[in-house]
Amino acid sequence: MSWFADLAGKAESLLNNLDEQTGVALRNHNVTRKRFDGSGTEFGVSHATETIWTPKKRPVSRGIKKAAPIPDTVKSVYTPSRKSSPTSHHHHQSRPPAKEYHQDSSRNGSIKSKKSPSRKASPHKQYNLDHCPKTLVGDVKDNEMFDHFGLKHRRFSLPADLELLNGEEWTYKMQNMEVENAMLKNELNVMNREVAELLDRLRKTEDGNDVDSSEVTKTRIKQETTEVMNHRLNLEKQSLSSQVELLSVKIQEHTNAEVSKFKDVSQRLEAENTVLKTKNIELEEKCKALQEGSKDRDTLQIKLENDNRHAQSTISELQESLHKTSEECRRLEKDWEAYKLRVKNMLLAKDKEIKKLQEGMNVTEDTKILMEQMNNLKDERDELQDAVAHVRSECADMKLYLQQVETRNNAAERVVTALRDALREERAARNRAECQCVSVAKELKALQLETGQTIASLRTALRDKEHELNHVRDTTSTVRSDTSALNVADYDVMQDSIDSDKVNYLTQTLVQRQTKIDTLLAENNMLRIQLEKLESKLKGELAGRGNRANFTHSVVQLQDSDSRRVRPSNTFSSLMLRMGVMVKRYPVVRAFVIGYVVFLHVWVLMVLFTSTPEDYIPPSKS
Repeated sequence: MSWFADLAGKAESLLNNLDEQTGVALRNHNVTRKRFDGSGTEFGVSHATETIWTPKKRPVSRGIKKAAPIPDTVKSVYTPSRKSSPTSHHHHQSRPPAKEYHQDSSRNGSIKSKKSPSRKASPHKQYNLDHCPKTLVGDVKDNEMFDHFGLKHRRFSLPADLELLNGEEWTYKMQNMEVENAMLKNELNVMNREVAELLDRLRKTEDGNDVDSSEVTKTRIKQETTEVMNHRLNLEKQSLSSQVELLSVKIQEHTNAEVSKFKDVSQRLEAENTVLKTKNIELEEKCKALQEGSKDRDTLQIKLENDNRHAQSTISELQESLHKTSEECRRLEKDWEAYKLRVKNMLLAKDKEIKKLQEGMNVTEDTKILMEQMNNLKDERDELQDAVAHVRSECADMKLYLQQVETRNNAAERVVTALRDALREERAARNRAECQCVSVAKELKALQLETGQTIASLRTALRDKEHELNHVRDTTSTVRSDTSALNVADYDVMQDSIDSDKVNYLTQTLVQRQTKIDTLLAENNMLRIQLEKLESKLKGELAGRGNRANFTHSVVQLQDSDSRRVRPSNTFSSLMLRMGVMVKRYPVVRAFVIGYVVFLHVWVLMVLFTSTPEDYIPPSKS
């Protein structure tokens, strides 16, 4: 948009130059017509006889006539400001001052004709600022502006309807009056120079100097050139205005396109916002479902822990019984080995006796005894074989039972590993939930701080408004008296209306601020209730998790690092926890904090009631 601003600046400067040139051309045209086409009465000079504008030959005077001095009032007293009018600029460039003209004429020794006795300048016909026609100083009509050169004098009496004016308005008006005064002084300087030039020309005409027609032709040529330039500048102005209109149309189209784009983007963002809201609702539902699933898993975990405990107790009992049966089996094996050795020895002895009997065929009483013993031993052997078979069957049953117990133990170990994994996942979820709770607590603390700050700012604003109301009431109670006795009633009525408007406005703002404070307090209470609920939920969850951790620790031996307490996330929270513990433990600290808060509030109230604001203006007493 910089090129458009540059183009607009160029167009504005071109239009200003056009206006200045047209004004200068028109002013020059009016001046030449007054000087050359009119009679002397247009300049306010009345001659006894009419002068004919024809060239006359006059004798050349030997003595050089001195130019009439310009009065002191014609000389410019004030220096023109930098922001001069286009008329003054044109006159400075085109017309030399009258004083320089007289000096040049006196130096060059220009020959002047003698003045006729009938055209002697009388003191009444000498023109200056005090005695000059109205058309030269200010084009005002009769009985208009009281003939004070276009300046309206100030009335000395006060108006009936005195308005309340601030010091800023007076200063602004005084600055405007100073600017207008400087502009009027510059215009007076320009008009003084024009009057001096006109008086010089008038003296030349009275002395008989002929007016050359070349000036008329030059002015006509200048007029024609100015008209051509004016026409050309008008065409350029029209082209520039058309370009400006086209640019404005293009800018409007561009802005409309951008607005449509922004509307499309806003609609797209709204659609995305709605989609995100729906996703957020779905995620909340999923979170609720996951929480319910976690509760079900907790119950299943508790049941599985109880079953695992019962299985471990049964496994320990079965291991003890297995140990006992294994010891009995070993003892029976040892007895069986000893019995085998004894039976072998007895069989060997029996074989020997049989051989002896076969050899000697001598049957004695000892052999009879031995035969009886052998029969008894055979019976015992049969009994022992039956017992060994029974023990072997029991041992096979015990082995089968041990295999079943081992399979159960493996299944229980698998369940324990699964429970440990689930416990780790639950602990990770608990850590996440604790982090979320910490973040929510931080957000709630930040919201509490913000609400506290807003409440404090609103309370201070309410106190300021109350002070303003008290100040307004005090000012309304004290009646102000003015110097003029004409407009006291009107001034009092206006002051009362303004005070009533101020009171109404302040009461409305007070009601609005009070409603804002009520809404903020309600929101603060809601946030406190939500925080208490979240804290209670967090405590319940931590207690439940602690009980579960104790149960699992009694069943499964875990590492010490998993059962550590959750430490605070940062030093600030740890410091706050320590401060809370100190305040709960030591009542002296609690009393000190309460006393400090009360003293601070009392001190603030004392400062607010005793100190006066900087903008306070005491009421003026008559």
